[in-house]
Amino acid sequence: MTVEDQNADESIVDISNQSYKIESDYGLQSNVPAWSHQYIYSYAELNNATKEQKRFYTNFKVSFLQGDFMDLEGNTNYAFILLFDLLNQFEVHKSLVNLENQFRKLGEQYPKTKSYVMTFLVKTMKSAGDKEGATRIEAEQYDYQNSQVNYSTYEWRNKHSKTLNLNKEEIEILNRIWYNPNSFLSIDFCASEIIRLYIGSIGKLARHYLEKGILIDEEFKSVATIFASIENTSGNANNQRYLISNFITEFHTILFKECENSIRDYYGHKRKLGTEPTIAENEMIAAFEERILLPARAIIWPARLNAKKPDIETEKKLNTLNTSRWKAKLEKIQFAYLNNHNRFFEKVVLLGEENDQNPAVENIFFEASKFFATHNKEIALKLYIYYLHYDLKSAVFDNKQFTKTIQKNLFANNIQLHDFQVVVSDFLNDRDLEKALLSVPQIYAPKRKRIQLDINSIKEVQKQHSGTVELLNVYLKDDFEDANNSFKTEEISAEEIRIEITPKNSKTCTSKYLGSLAFTVTHTSTLELFFKNNYSLLQSELELFAKAQGAFKNQLIDSINEICYEDLDDVLIEEDEEYYTINENYYQRLIVK
Repeated sequence: MTVEDQNADESIVDISNQSYKIESDYGLQSNVPAWSHQYIYSYAELNNATKEQKRFYTNFKVSFLQGDFMDLEGNTNYAFILLFDLLNQFEVHKSLVNLENQFRKLGEQYPKTKSYVMTFLVKTMKSAGDKEGATRIEAEQYDYQNSQVNYSTYEWRNKHSKTLNLNKEEIEILNRIWYNPNSFLSIDFCASEIIRLYIGSIGKLARHYLEKGILIDEEFKSVATIFASIENTSGNANNQRYLISNFITEFHTILFKECENSIRDYYGHKRKLGTEPTIAENEMIAAFEERILLPARAIIWPARLNAKKPDIETEKKLNTLNTSRWKAKLEKIQFAYLNNHNRFFEKVVLLGEENDQNPAVENIFFEASKFFATHNKEIALKLYIYYLHYDLKSAVFDNKQFTKTIQKNLFANNIQLHDFQVVVSDFLNDRDLEKALLSVPQIYAPKRKRIQLDINSIKEVQKQHSGTVELLNVYLKDDFEDANNSFKTEEISAEEIRIEITPKNSKTCTSKYLGSLAFTVTHTSTLELFFKNNYSLLQSELELFAKAQGAFKNQLIDSINEICYEDLDDVLIEEDEEYYTINENYYQRLIVK
């Protein structure tokens, strides 16, 4: 249903504060005069109703305001007329508190109006200068409109109150915040630790104020009064009380966000929430930071170190949200277990398991393999096998499009290189990870060969190639292929070689993107980079990637957007502050189904 605000209609029924009852032929269980469904744009639509419908509406409105909610039997036109009627009445009484209470009841009792009720409430609050109230309702609207949110604010609080066994006082502290759902907070383990930290920090903050002879509620109210006095330009006492209450709730919510940011930091989740008041002049911000935020931060951030370490399921969820989170963990493993090679291998494998839902998981093993190549050859190759294991499970087998580097000192000669190529080729064919891992040590096992020498031939070679007898040891080609795969090896420098593995199976090499999209290899590489980083990349990261591909960042983005525009009728890659982001729904539309 489309609704648009219109000018107030002067023929509305005015309900004053005086309590009275209109006698009606329509009881709560009576039949409702049928009113065929139509679009209601304003209260003036009531002028087109029949006399019987108008009479019923008058009684319906009175009953609603007295707390008796009639069953409209599907005739929702009456509820939408009431919505505009209540908006008109607000222009008279100017009480946002009353309007919000009325709208909440209307949305609860007649759910068809709920989304419109919230939209108009946000619009009215913004027009009245209550940006904080509008933000709060918008958060509720988001919660209502997104089916991914599986429980209401009440249910969220109730759930965690039971899980954490909170007492009455602690529940009251939790009830002081607005619940603003997000992907990090939706992880139950994270939410529990944030709530623990928040409740504990409020208790410590209360003791901090008490040492100065101040009650925490008085301090919050004092700062909120500064905010409200500046915002309440009308000087209305009711609005002043309403604003003070809102700001106190906002202060608690900001401290809750500060707790969430500290837990995000402790758990290695890079994105942080904004913790500035929604409405604030310099004077207001200074008072809030000096008297509330800074003392709270001094308590919250050291206390975050007492939070529980995430369990394996939480790790998986966090790694899915932040696809580059593994980098910091891998650095710690490299530092801690450099001299314990077996433990290093075990820790990297465990890190891979924690990232098995992360589209960038194969990069963990590739980077670990490169790092450990100078420390332990066998482990480096095993990690490379793991890289291939996860790469083969991903949407695109990167080896077809990207050459990968392996340290040259992994192979003392071409025999070892050849044996490794055979192990990899077998693994690409049978996908038997355990077998491939067991085959790696055999690459370095001493090999004994019975070689029958032709003395005359050797003498002939010595005559023709004096000083190059060592070339006899090079009896295998760098390139290798079998029925399913081909390998091309190229020396990059004295320290490393590049091995390009190309599966011959056309099915493996088929692009996952629509054939109508004229993507180059660089384009698909860029899209895969976004995919493996949860559709979001720092601008600096994309710039480095573009340079490595011999392209300019802006030209690369523009060319991809231009190719996709006809299919999407919109841009695919957008700039979002220091990030570039891709709409996941748009990305899925580019995939061959």
